[in-house]
Order: sequence, then structure tokens, then C-alpha cells
Amino acid sequence: MKSTLFFLLLLSALEVTYCQSLSSKKDSYLQIEIENPISMIRKNETITLSAAVIKANFPIERLQLIQIKDLKSNTLLRTQAIDYNEDGVPEEFLFQTDFDPNEKKKFELYIIEKDSLITSKVYATYMPTEEGMEDFTWENDFIGYRFYGQERALKQGTGIAMDVWCKRTPDFLTEKWYAPSQSYHVDTGYGADHYNSGKNQGCGGTGLLANDSLYFSNAFYDWKIIANGPIRTVFELKFTGWTLNDTLIETKRVTLDAGHYFNRIESSYSNDIAALGYAPAISFVQRKDSDTKIEQDLGWLASWESLGEGKGNLGTGFITVASDIASIEKINNHVVSILKPKPEDTITYYTGAAWDEFGAISSKEAWLHYIKQQAECIKNPCIISVKR
Repeated sequence: MKSTLFFLLLLSALEVTYCQSLSSKKDSYLQIEIENPISMIRKNETITLSAAVIKANFPIERLQLIQIKDLKSNTLLRTQAIDYNEDGVPEEFLFQTDFDPNEKKKFELYIIEKDSLITSKVYATYMPTEEGMEDFTWENDFIGYRFYGQERALKQGTGIAMDVWCKRTPDFLTEKWYAPSQSYHVDTGYGADHYNSGKNQGCGGTGLLANDSLYFSNAFYDWKIIANGPIRTVFELKFTGWTLNDTLIETKRVTLDAGHYFNRIESSYSNDIAALGYAPAISFVQRKDSDTKIEQDLGWLASWESLGEGKGNLGTGFITVASDIASIEKINNHVVSILKPKPEDTITYYTGAAWDEFGAISSKEAWLHYIKQQAECIKNPCIISVKR
């Protein structure tokens, strides 16, 4: 996920402790310039630098020992190194910043002598319950989500929906909501599970379209957390049990950044679904009062609904590359984005939600504006140049 449009969460002394002693070598810093190529403000933009680029220009072995300074504001920024293949060597280095329209900014990378301690703004976890059920939940400082596990699906009839947690605080709430004395359906001041997604596809549940019918897998059966903050959480869930093909496995990699509403989702399949005649289908449940705007030519849709008396309203949405969409249709009580299958390739799309009781999205109009800008930012990533 490379862009977002909301407030930069400045680091305070309580949130982060940095080692102030920097290397005295003349090559102990590297300067980069980053350009926002579009005439839109970008808030909490997540910048990704590859380890290969850093190491080719900078004498560093451990990306964890790098600190970033914004030269415009003279501010040290939140950072994260990610090891995707779990070999002990990170492949990516992240930081977050803001950009004005068409702005160019310069940053310096420094070598520090020990790891920085940074409070995380994202959190993902596998959550078993006392009742013998399990979920996979994840959240950031804006919103929370979950997928249901197989035991819950068997006992309660839930499916492969993507559920939404409504939060009133940037603090993590998973442990509180799953505490034995707490019902996560009751708002005690922190927010609650107001979104009803149990037996439908919720906020972007995936299926496969074949022979003019939709098919769905069972709930996830395996999970793996790849990264868990402070900027980004990345995890994978595996799904199987498709009635049209019981050997097919979908691996869903989900990425959520701090200060973002949208998840980047990459679905890959164990078989060539294009050769099998299957098309991925991402579904969003529709209520009687759902107000949904579809912009297929721009690659997005947005929906706005009431959560019930005293519970506020929720916006849900979908973004992808417009040319990847075969059609967007209303099937049963869902709006379904049917994507073009790609032989031996990964399907990439974005799904997300915002609650009008917390944060910057306070109306349907604000949600539509956000999704339009988010789609443009995804389409037009920032341009990075390395300076010595």
C-alpha cells in the first residue's frame, strides 16, 4: 500500500526513543529525494525503499540500524524494515511522511548504533476464544478487521466474510474486545463490532465465478504473520474447500499500514484459475439503505450504510486497476466486482472501511472524496531518486 490521505502521526517522546549517537564516517548518511507526481495532498504516505538500493549506495548491513530525517521539517520519522521471506535479512525499508500537491522533499538516511524503539500503530493476531472458536484480527490507529476461523464457521454459520471493527480510539482493542467479561458487540466507549457480516461476504469477501454462479471456499485454515509494525502489518491466510474444485487453495496476503483505511490484498491460487475458467469475485454486502457509487472505468466503488440507531454509519469500498475489472454486478444482496483471471499470476486489489464516529471520515461525501484520491495515489506512486 503506497498512499493514504490522513494526518501524519508525529512521534512524541513517549512513543519513540532514538539513539542520538550517529556514525562519524563521512559516508554515514545517504540523501534521497521523493516527488509527489500528482496535484493532490498525500497524508501518511508510506515510502518503500528496497534493501538492494540502500545497500548499493550506503554502507549498512542491518536495515534496522537506519534512521530517516525529513530535511524540510528536521524531523525524525517512524521507520520499519520487513523480512518477507523470513531469512533474517530484510528486503524492504519503510517510512511515512506527508506531501503537498506536486511537492518534492529531501530526506537523509543515517546509521545509528542500536535499534530504535518505536511504538507500533498496527497489530495483527490469531485469536482463539474460550468457546473453542477462532478468528484472525488486525487493526491500526483508524479501523479494525477480521476473518472468521473454521470452528466459528461450523458453530455459527459464518462464512469467508471480511468483517469490520468500529474503533473510537487509535489504541489497540483486540485483547479488550476478546476478554471474557467483554462483549465486542457492546460499545463501552472504545467502539464495537457494529458491522453485520456473519453470513454474507461483508467488506470484500472473495469467491470465484464459474458457469454464471458464485462459489466460496471454507473459512481460513492456516495463517502466518510476516510483519507486525510499527508501520505495516503483513500476514497470509490460506483458504480451501471450494465445492467446484476441492484441490484449489487460495493464499491471501493482506497488508495494512498505519494511518490507512484500505488493505492491499493479493490473492494467489494453487491452480491456474484462468485455464479452469474461474474469475475472482470480490463482494460487498448491500443493505436496504446502502448508497453505492460504482466507477468501473476508474477502478473503484464506494458504499455508505447506517449501522443502526445510535451506532453511526459505515463506508466500505474497493479499488483496483480499472483494466483488471471484467464487470461490476449486483448479485443477490451484494455488489460484486468480477476480475479478469491472470494465468499463474496474483490478483491485487484494495478493500477498506471507515466509521463516521471516529477519525476524519464524517460523511458519505468525505468517504467518496477519500476513495477518489486514494485511487489516484495508488495509480500514481511517488518517484524516488537517490542522491549521494
